[in-house]
Amino acid sequence: MADGRVAEAFVSAFYSYDRAALEEMFAPGAETTAVLYYQAWAEAAHYTVDERRSCRFEDGEWVCAITVNDDFGAALGYQATDTFRLRIDGERVSAVTFAGDDPPIFEELFGWIASTRSEVLSGPCRDMFAGGETPGDCARAVAMAARDFARDRGLPTTR
Repeated sequence: MADGRVAEAFVSAFYSYDRAALEEMFAPGAETTAVLYYQAWAEAAHYTVDERRSCRFEDGEWVCAITVNDDFGAALGYQATDTFRLRIDGERVSAVTFAGDDPPIFEELFGWIASTRSEVLSGPCRDMFAGGETPGDCARAVAMAARDFARDRGLPTTR
């Protein structure tokens, strides 16, 4: 099925951090702001693929689940899986959503950042995933905060 090859190519373009290749995959008019931000965020946070499952067709969309290692998980002691849901028309991605299965500690980290490092959220992470222009700076600032958060909490880290 051609759509399956498009879905797999999307995953390859995303995790190779080739923005131009990823942009070329989208149909004209498709919303790309969040996923392009996420790609730059993932690159800056050193996402590496640990397990790449084949994309599967489910409920009218392609679902691609990729388990990654990254700076946040290394600091907080976890591994996460990104799940992309793609609508494909012809040879182009017409819509994409994504979610990670980060554990509750990742959410706790953002609460800690808001209370102790609000300049991260008002500075490099301003408009995060919603038109923000500094995804790399944001990811690096959050990764640094994650290391400090882990140290403050006495958490073991993997890096």
